[in-house]
Amino acid sequence: MRRPVARIDSQGVSAVKVGASRFSWDDPYYLVLSMSWRAFVALVVGLLVAVNLVFATFYWLAPGAVANAQPGDFWDSFFFSVETLATVGYGVMSPATKYGHIVATVEIFAGMFLTALVTGAFFARFARPKPRLIFSDSAVIAPYEGGRALMVRVASRRLHAISEVRGRISYLRTYHLADGGTFRRFFDLKLVRSENPVLTLSWTLIHPIDAESPLFDMDAERLRAEGPSLLVSIAGFDEAISSTINDRRNYRPEDIRMGHVFTHILQDMDDGAIQIDLTRIHDTVPAPEGQAVGFSDS
Repeated sequence: MRRPVARIDSQGVSAVKVGASRFSWDDPYYLVLSMSWRAFVALVVGLLVAVNLVFATFYWLAPGAVANAQPGDFWDSFFFSVETLATVGYGVMSPATKYGHIVATVEIFAGMFLTALVTGAFFARFARPKPRLIFSDSAVIAPYEGGRALMVRVASRRLHAISEVRGRISYLRTYHLADGGTFRRFFDLKLVRSENPVLTLSWTLIHPIDAESPLFDMDAERLRAEGPSLLVSIAGFDEAISSTINDRRNYRPEDIRMGHVFTHILQDMDDGAIQIDLTRIHDTVPAPEGQAVGFSDS
């Protein structure tokens, strides 16, 4: 028996699941929410066309069932089915026989259920909270308080603040065993500050690289050899939509810049306000040697 295979490409994580299907009809709610908008609209249009074709066939197989429909014209039957399913009823064509009334009644009930399902699916997709967070394209390892630190910058695209924000950085490393096997392990990296009462501007998550850090003595050669991944996750309460949000970003070795720092994106305005330039949130520059590095934060 052939086993289903699904490929996952999400947030920088690429994997293949054997025994799992990307589209599973026994989980329709997940299927509707996980597909793209283009696929969802195509599914709805295809479903409506298919239902109308089925009922049009029933009308077409019984000549005279629909008044004012040309005998043998399938398109008249199809358009009558569309009008009936949508409860439009222009009045030109109507059921003419008991058979026609029965089929029209069944179609009206089917249309009511189908409309409710499609409306609910559209609402569920629109009602899902979107985090709208921006993660810096790169993580940097920069000088920090006489040592080094891993830094990732995050900000919100929305104008309203995000409250009770919690940040987390996990370090995923692959170990090679003596017998030739491998296993992967997550380490939670200690942050200078893992919670933020409010995220209004930007937030730089900082992990000091000390003797207890999995990144201790990390250099470019070791980074390439270990091929680690950094998973940065953010959770908080979005005041604009009154909902809890969660978002994450995965960083591969090629996304980690050693000896770089983030450029400043905050600027004091003449009226006392603070300006943040989100277009430069990803920008980094080489760190000045032998100097402590400052950073902007909210």
